[in-house]
Amino acid sequence: MKKIFYAVLALVCAVTVTSCSSKGNVTTGSKSKMDSLSYCLGANIGFGVKSEMKDIPFDLDVVVKGVKDGALEKADQTQEQAIEVLRDYFMNKRMERKAKLEAEKEADSTLVVDYSAMFESAEERDSVSYAFGNDIGCNVRASRFPVQTYWLTKGLVDAYNGECTVEEPKVMEFLRNYFMVVYPAKKAEQSAEWLEKMSRKSGVQKTESGLLYKVVEEGDMTVAAVDDRDVVVVNYEGKLPTGEVFDSSYERGEPAEFPLNRVIKGWTEGMKLVGKGGKIKLYIPSSLGYGPRGSGRMIGPNEALEFTVEVIDVKPYVEPEATAEEKAELEKGKAAEAKKTK
Repeated sequence: MKKIFYAVLALVCAVTVTSCSSKGNVTTGSKSKMDSLSYCLGANIGFGVKSEMKDIPFDLDVVVKGVKDGALEKADQTQEQAIEVLRDYFMNKRMERKAKLEAEKEADSTLVVDYSAMFESAEERDSVSYAFGNDIGCNVRASRFPVQTYWLTKGLVDAYNGECTVEEPKVMEFLRNYFMVVYPAKKAEQSAEWLEKMSRKSGVQKTESGLLYKVVEEGDMTVAAVDDRDVVVVNYEGKLPTGEVFDSSYERGEPAEFPLNRVIKGWTEGMKLVGKGGKIKLYIPSSLGYGPRGSGRMIGPNEALEFTVEVIDVKPYVEPEATAEEKAELEKGKAAEAKKTK
């Protein structure tokens, strides 16, 4: 299994930028009470850096400061700015400098490679180290896991320095169990509690599938979706049980258009309960949403979802007219069938 969370490090060479705007669940933590999740996450990153980036003489103290600042939203640069610094260094400077040092070593086998030359100045070292830590911190926060920065950075430093109190295989075993067993179970429990609470709200009804909904405005039910292949034009906002918005056509400034057989089951069912011009609230259990796999960074495994949807239009599915060849084939089939019945 690939190292969980080591993928954070790949972002230094990524073209896309992950948003650091999520509120997350990051706290400072207490030195007196170890947080195993945070320590193992940090150790996993530390093992990865030591293994894959041993040619880069980071200033570890500055990396740690960057991690904490990014995770706690105290950084003096945005994540986009951090990634620009990293992209420039890793894509333009690192390989050229490393190749030069290795060529010198190849020319003189007695030479001890001085990796301090991987940075041209102390200022550059500090800049790259801080940006590297900030990027990690931002991604930790965006992951929305309950992370404590004290134990996260301690795990990173301990693993990097070869002083980790947990062996690497044990770190991976812990993380595998957390992400595949503990976290999904916790999300399922939280979602069940939230759905039960929503079911008691005034006007909320429940279908046989378990979908909870409240029709705010019925709209014109003579122009409503009835077929899974119908297309709806809508404005909508999607929220997590915490109230955090994860998707919104309002923020994009234009309505969205979906065929109902291309969306989650809760939407396919819910959009048939309201007509054109109507508005509905959907409280969707994970079984009718994204299930145990979740979706992206924000929607976790077994996570229930809330949608507010305004139906602007409904476009009924129209069977496409058969081509001449299809019509001929159909007639041929009918003739063969009639011949059999004689």
